[in-house]
Amino acid sequence: FQGKRILIVDSSSVYVNNEKPDLVLLSQSPKLNLVRLIKTLHPKQIIADNSNSFYLVNQWEVTCKQEKIPFHATAEKGFYRL
Repeated sequence: FQGKRILIVDSSSVYVNNEKPDLVLLSQSPKLNLVRLIKTLHPKQIIADNSNSFYLVNQWEVTCKQEKIPFHATAEKGFYRL
């Protein structure tokens, strides 16, 4: 989208390892190891939409801070402009 590569990971938690997305959108509370995803794909930012559980969003936010990746939760900060 507009020159950015966006990877959407939903509840199936299936994604291609050889993609290098700019943004990763987490939707429908996927069960995944976010640290592994970050180290494998090297995204520039992680976005969690409002369909995720509050507990998982909090865990992902802490993980992103540890990995120094910008994190945006739409439930907390509102919409994300591409």
